[in-house]
Amino acid sequence: MTMKMKLRHRALLLFAIFVVCRAQSDFHGDPNDEHGGVPMGIPKTICDDGKVNINIDWDPNSSEEYTCTEPRKNPPTLGLHFYQDEEKAQKPMHICLPEKINYQEDLPTSGAHRPLWAQFGEYVYLPRQRWLHNLEHGAVVFLYHPCADPDQILIFKTLARNCLWKHIITPSKLLPPDMNFALLTWTHKLLLSDPDYSRMISFIKTYALKAPEGMMFEDGQYKVGLLHPASIVSDAKDSVICPTNILMGDTAEDIKKQSEERLRKNEISRNQLTRIIQSLMNSP
Repeated sequence: MTMKMKLRHRALLLFAIFVVCRAQSDFHGDPNDEHGGVPMGIPKTICDDGKVNINIDWDPNSSEEYTCTEPRKNPPTLGLHFYQDEEKAQKPMHICLPEKINYQEDLPTSGAHRPLWAQFGEYVYLPRQRWLHNLEHGAVVFLYHPCADPDQILIFKTLARNCLWKHIITPSKLLPPDMNFALLTWTHKLLLSDPDYSRMISFIKTYALKAPEGMMFEDGQYKVGLLHPASIVSDAKDSVICPTNILMGDTAEDIKKQSEERLRKNEISRNQLTRIIQSLMNSP
């Protein structure tokens, strides 16, 4: 390569670096704002477009995060629950890819997240770097362990879909050993060994939409792994949370029949069946 070609190559490289740096400078806003100067909801390859470098948070080709590869050694005792408030919300910084985001706890309810939030609905799997942004927008995140009882998971999902539009449903292996389910809102969490309708609905009605950006009703742009987009429940602004008659008769009957069949096959105990039916009877 001649000296002239080397100089030309170097000039082109410097120009490319300048263009990227200029683009990043134009994209970032006030670095002193609570989000670190990175605007939300603007897909940009240099930061977050929901496609490039997303494997930093979760590799879509991996099924490990949502597959029950080994049943839990000590199944949770029925009827357990744990509620926790976060004393002070962590700063909701928008972190561009490919920078990693580290959390101090497995199930954070505030803190740094990606600029693009997830489209509301049910996912084969959604990493916490995404659903944390949904929490900031007032959503309720419904987590279940992939090894949880299938009938209980069905009950859990049914409530989520019929309580409000702004919800996320995703499996998670980050749940503690004695809990199979969790409901998260901004700075609040409810952990459950099994679905407890009255407790879940009370939590949702108390904390749903109550977040720094809870009155923002735009859907998210990230949808990798989306199985079922959320449907409007009461209206586009979730004016009525958890309307009555959430479990329609046909759905409840289907769940009971499936559970009774699993009892006959010795897949569940009589106590588990009783608990499932009680959950259906106690639903509003």
